[in-house]
Amino acid sequence: MCQRMPFSNDELDFTYPLPANLKERPSCYIYIHNGKVVTGLLNSTGSPTILHENIESPQDKKTIQYIGELNEKLCYAIGLESHEELHEELQLVLLRDLIGKVDERMLALAGRAVQLVEFELTSKYCGRCGGLMEALEDRGKKCSKCDFFTYPRLSPAIIALVMKEDEVLLARSSHFRPDMYSILAGFVEPGETLEHAVRREIMEEVGLNVKNIRYFASQPWPFPNSLMIGFIADYADGEICVDGKEIIEAAWFKRDRLPLIPTKTSISGHLIDWFINMPEKK
Repeated sequence: MCQRMPFSNDELDFTYPLPANLKERPSCYIYIHNGKVVTGLLNSTGSPTILHENIESPQDKKTIQYIGELNEKLCYAIGLESHEELHEELQLVLLRDLIGKVDERMLALAGRAVQLVEFELTSKYCGRCGGLMEALEDRGKKCSKCDFFTYPRLSPAIIALVMKEDEVLLARSSHFRPDMYSILAGFVEPGETLEHAVRREIMEEVGLNVKNIRYFASQPWPFPNSLMIGFIADYADGEICVDGKEIIEAAWFKRDRLPLIPTKTSISGHLIDWFINMPEKK
């Protein structure tokens, strides 16, 4: 069931630490400011340019993170201190707004850049004692006073499509637009397996038990630092009873009578599309 997802990065080389001959290799840079990506003029394909070359003295930048190798070039993310540093022909763009406007490799690089710059900005001091953090060779940091370690944060979250024969469970979240429905999702708790998280979230949000949980695909989701792990599950028993907080409405839908649903920019759209196109049982 492996699917190609936006922000996925299987074709990029993110090997860390940096290669030994890095000074001899060509480099390129992505500018990040306040969680936004700096883009330039449209290129020959009609996409905004997010990779920049010929940066003056990149080693002098306060925030710079290696993000991977693309076409034999070493790519770095540079965190800007102020939007005033931008040239007139450049602009700041939300990461979400790049979906569908840049190719998948660029989108994956941009998502990684935003997360690693944010990690650098929020890990300068130790969360335990307040001491200065020192960078390690494996992307982590170590406190100079108490030896506390920290690494870039990643928050695993499950998202599950629940089926009952030829119907799918769709729900409307309290933060969705009034006509938008999707499948259920939630963060994994400490000490919890992914399968347990699926069962718990569905019970908490709509009061249903599920069975036959199976893996579908995963998607990096840098809003701000999630990894979405998608599952398919079958209805076991129970009556829909929404929690009234996270979920305000839920119902069973047939594939030819679906409400407004997410696009395939997210794993939820891919899961629902799989349900729509699955062979009907005879």
